[in-house]
Amino acid sequence: MATNFQVVELPARILLGKSADFYGAMSPKFNGQEVLGPVWGLMQAKRIELGLPEGSMMIGATRPAESAEAANGLLNQFVGCVVPELPEDLLGLEVFELPGGTYATCEHVGGMETLTNSIQSFYSELLPGSGCTQRSGLHLEIYDDRYSMTSPESVMVIAAPVSKN
Repeated sequence: MATNFQVVELPARILLGKSADFYGAMSPKFNGQEVLGPVWGLMQAKRIELGLPEGSMMIGATRPAESAEAANGLLNQFVGCVVPELPEDLLGLEVFELPGGTYATCEHVGGMETLTNSIQSFYSELLPGSGCTQRSGLHLEIYDDRYSMTSPESVMVIAAPVSKN
């Protein structure tokens, strides 16, 4: 369920992670859970290797894929752990500098099986009715200490870059 719509300023962050191409929730070819699930699983294991505590912020930063298939809904998501500074050993991970900016956000409350519904509601109902203009940039899934893979009351944040009208 998508709740708590807000427009906020998000700070710049440094992420360590991996990326993958997938078809997003708004595409009839949607395969995000099959493609991204293993990447998120890998990053949970890398979070532990990096010595980051459970509940440490992780972010999925999504943009159109660098492919002709982007016109058909192919996206690229960088899945990363937020780190305060780069460690000496990157553990084979890529560095991604996430710029700060103005974002429309909403909270998804519930399990991963209903996340697609919340994303569709955010982009097709909440955001168009907000009075904000969506701008180009990274679209985010933010997982912090309120997220739990096993809790039906789990919370994560969906965020889209906007300018206020």
